[in-house]
Amino acid sequence: MDMVDKSDQETIPVKDRVEFLSKVYDRMAGLTVNADTKAGIILAIHSFWAISYGPNLTKLIISFPARPMKLVIWVISFLLVMAFFIAFIRSAYKSAMVLSPRIKPQENEPSRRPGLIYFADIIKFKGNNIGEKACSYKTQFDKMSYEDIVEDLTYRINDIANVVNEKYVCAGEAVQRSILTFYLWAASLIFLIMMNMM
Repeated sequence: MDMVDKSDQETIPVKDRVEFLSKVYDRMAGLTVNADTKAGIILAIHSFWAISYGPNLTKLIISFPARPMKLVIWVISFLLVMAFFIAFIRSAYKSAMVLSPRIKPQENEPSRRPGLIYFADIIKFKGNNIGEKACSYKTQFDKMSYEDIVEDLTYRINDIANVVNEKYVCAGEAVQRSILTFYLWAASLIFLIMMNMM
């Protein structure tokens, strides 16, 4: 890739910069949707595991005293069921965390006026109803220059990049925990069925 000379960068029209930043922002927003979809799929799989698992828990009920082999299988089944529940809760929790974006303000972050992109800034506009808030929004928009829009977009792109990063880290951990949960789910079901056959 050819490096662009700094003097060439100054010739890029501000309108083109705004268009580029808007595309970057849209791409970041698409990545958050992608992470949320993955988390939704993982949570749907968890629902299937929970529904299919419920009726099999009654197989843990045995009468004592039991034969030594059946008792060993019962202990293994019980431990696998407990391990499955712990892994299930941890995996489901991590998947649910993907769905809740968390932006922590960074230290020494300068105060800035509300932007025109982020919903939390938009709802802060003055007004008692939607019409008045829309007028406040339009007034603020009319005062903005292209440079102000570039500043607002770059600030929001960095915000959403932090959200995307957190979501993908959580999604990766959720997938790893779900794989472990799947193995525990399958193994515990096999042992529960084996115990019921004895």
